[in-house]
Amino acid sequence: MAATPQRRTIRGQLARIVLIPSVCFLVLWTAMTAAGAVQAGSMAAAVGDGRAGTAAFTRLAEDLREERRLTMVRLGEQDREDQEDAASSGEPLARARTAVDRALEAAEPHAERLRSGADRDVLRGAARFDGRGEGAPEDLAALRSRVDDGAATRAGALEAYDGLLSALRTLDAALLGAASEDADGTAAGLARTLAGVREEYSRAEALLAGAIAAGGMDYQETAHFTYLTASYRDALEQAEPDLRGAALDAYTDLTSGQDWVRTERLSRGVVTRPPISADDAALGRAAWNTGLEVGADEWERAAGGAGQRLSGLVRTQRAAVYDAAETAAHTRIGLSIAGAVLTLAAGAAAIIVAGRSSRRLTERLCRLRTETLAVADTRLPRIVSRVQEGARIDLGEELPQLSYGGDEIGEVADAFNTAQRTAVGAAVKQAEIRAGANRVFLGIAYRNQALVQRQLRLLDEIEYAEEDPRTLDKLFRLDHLATRARRYADNLIILGGAPSARRWREPMALVDALRAAISETEDYQRVRLSCAPGPPLRGTAVADVVHLVAELVENATQFSPAGAPVDVTCGPAPGGLAVEVEDRGLGLTPEGYAVAERTLVQAPEYDVMALQDEPRLGLFVVARLAARHGIAVRLAPSAYGGARATVLVPSALLEEAVPAGGHGGGR
Repeated sequence: MAATPQRRTIRGQLARIVLIPSVCFLVLWTAMTAAGAVQAGSMAAAVGDGRAGTAAFTRLAEDLREERRLTMVRLGEQDREDQEDAASSGEPLARARTAVDRALEAAEPHAERLRSGADRDVLRGAARFDGRGEGAPEDLAALRSRVDDGAATRAGALEAYDGLLSALRTLDAALLGAASEDADGTAAGLARTLAGVREEYSRAEALLAGAIAAGGMDYQETAHFTYLTASYRDALEQAEPDLRGAALDAYTDLTSGQDWVRTERLSRGVVTRPPISADDAALGRAAWNTGLEVGADEWERAAGGAGQRLSGLVRTQRAAVYDAAETAAHTRIGLSIAGAVLTLAAGAAAIIVAGRSSRRLTERLCRLRTETLAVADTRLPRIVSRVQEGARIDLGEELPQLSYGGDEIGEVADAFNTAQRTAVGAAVKQAEIRAGANRVFLGIAYRNQALVQRQLRLLDEIEYAEEDPRTLDKLFRLDHLATRARRYADNLIILGGAPSARRWREPMALVDALRAAISETEDYQRVRLSCAPGPPLRGTAVADVVHLVAELVENATQFSPAGAPVDVTCGPAPGGLAVEVEDRGLGLTPEGYAVAERTLVQAPEYDVMALQDEPRLGLFVVARLAARHGIAVRLAPSAYGGARATVLVPSALLEEAVPAGGHGGGR
């Protein structure tokens, strides 16, 4: 035996009304807080990865800077006229290169892990690191080879190493940005600024070391050195007000240290040396003073010590950024968990209170639900259906009154009583108005049709008896106007839902039907007809097909420029015959084609058509006639810029052959 489905109760409905939104809200809020916690956890993991990656890339950058300095020294020694100490930097340079290679091996796993991440800036930085992104730096092995072969210049080598370190700075900036995404971005920006200061300082250090090894500094190198020293000094001074805590202590330790003071004294001496040496001035020669009063050991000790302190300042600021990001991530995790717990508690309390309140209304609502469903599901639809069929009803007997007291539930019952009576009354009134209007509408239409038919017969008699060509021409034009008036009167009958007043008994060739349709339009002279042979139309469909095509042809002539031809073609098609009416007008918008397509597929009631801004009664008539005989009508843009209407006459409306006896019938 099949199990009886469980009946839904009013109490259950009220419980669902309360529970579903509440539970959905709780689930949504829990999902949001969980997503926030997961995101915060991912951010904490990203901070850890960024901290480890930054340490590896910083080590690599420091080793690359040392290799750059020693490379500049090596190239400077090669540029000296006396080559006696040219190989003095060979062994330190080899050790520096080995250190860079080891640092590269240690940093590669971090870069590979970053390439699988989701942060776009980090992905670009990681791609630049291994040379796979746009603007990738020059390959390190090729640079070393050119240095060893003596094919590299100091300026070229300095620029190449700058490119390598630029990729590392880009990656470092991306890691800092990703770590500080939800934290204070000022500290990350300050860390990037200090990293730029460290790089400009290192470049100036390497540039001067190479010039000392070469025995002099030309004008271009002096200008470059001047720019670098001024740039990192200005950047460091501008960053000083934003430094806090350990970073500020590291800054104070740097700027007050003896190494920084000696470095500043030596670099300023290089920048401010006389542009022309004393010997050249005495001899009256205008040659750039390339001489330097700075020793290699002196510069290496001072600049190296200050550089280490500057690197410590950068590391301290980076650590502050990562510490703040990690704290922010942990705070978000805690807040997400606390918010989820509080929300769940508040939601549970709200559900309990709402459930208790809903139980108080259950009994009365159950009874009201039963009675209203009985009226709404059974009585009211039956009454409306009877009204639409034209039956007369007594509302007092047909609609019972619901009585539930004077409170809010009683007011709901009274409102339902009023609503159902108003609905039924409106349906009755609408049905009566529509029936009366339709009768008046059809009566006027039939009278007009009868008058036009009499007018046409009278014109036929006059034309038959008239012999004057000019008078006959006017009579033919009047006959044409009357024919169009007959079609317009027939349109009114079709709008009223009645069959056409015209009848046709005998089959008719399609080309004759098309000629008859064209003759019923105003600008029939503009219409060009070409028709392939085919089976004739059945007599029962002739009048409606002629009317349908006439409406389409008249629409084409009205909405195309004066004098522009309208082409009507016909020929066999799968399932019947196809008739195409094509104009050279402006056509319709895509929305207009869509509206016309809906009308042609299923014509609305005439009262609905009357409510539209552009009722397009011609399309309405075409749709009614097409639906009556199963004819498919489609509108599409024309190749000439206008519209093309395609009428597919089904085989069921066609005769096998033209029967003997010609084309009888009447118009």
